[in-house]
Amino acid sequence: MNCGKRQMQERFIGIDGCREGWFYVSLDRDRHYGFGMLSSIFEIEEIADEKSRILIDIPIGLREKESEERLCDKAARKVLGKKSSTIFPAPSRLSLDENDYAAASLANQNHTGRKLSKQSFYIMSKIREVDDFVRHSQSGIHFHEYHPELGFLALNRFKPLAFSKKKEAGQRERLEILAPCLASAGDLFEKAAESFLRRQVALDDILDAISGAVSATMYDQWCFLPAHPEMDSRGIPMKIVYPCGDR
Repeated sequence: MNCGKRQMQERFIGIDGCREGWFYVSLDRDRHYGFGMLSSIFEIEEIADEKSRILIDIPIGLREKESEERLCDKAARKVLGKKSSTIFPAPSRLSLDENDYAAASLANQNHTGRKLSKQSFYIMSKIREVDDFVRHSQSGIHFHEYHPELGFLALNRFKPLAFSKKKEAGQRERLEILAPCLASAGDLFEKAAESFLRRQVALDDILDAISGAVSATMYDQWCFLPAHPEMDSRGIPMKIVYPCGDR
């Protein structure tokens, strides 16, 4: 499903995994928005090209047999403080093909010395999908790894948020944070919420995708964790993007 117009110009896109695929928000330079759902991440080629700035909430770049966690995950947890648990340990690429939790956890332990958290296992199919796209797509489209809690913290000038995004108060809080950067954030949120059932797209998925799109428009203020990204064994940078502004 695609609720935005396909115009191949510079676009700013935020993507968040949802129950039935990937929910995205797209902005143009005039802050006109579109939104929709992709059943496969490869469908991004229908709404974006190499000029698009795309932030996606999924690990990009994976260790294989190293015991140390990705440095970007460790750095993001340090910035997030009390919300550090929202950064799940990324799995080994060599465990991605396992569809059973026990087998996946054992494979991850064999390759890295660390068992796999259930939170990481639940998103492994999406990690595998994006890893496949990044490694094999010939489209010229580039994804940048983004973490919404870090993004909202940065957009809030690094003042900790008071409420959970699962609660109505947390949703209002996040829309208030987004409003100075995107006046239509409230309207966008309401229309997207009306367009999909909650079993398809959760309300926090919509908020996270909006924050990704807004942060994508601030590409001239991007910072990376870590400041000097490391590369995985396939030459893919392991870094998390956030709009650091004048911090």
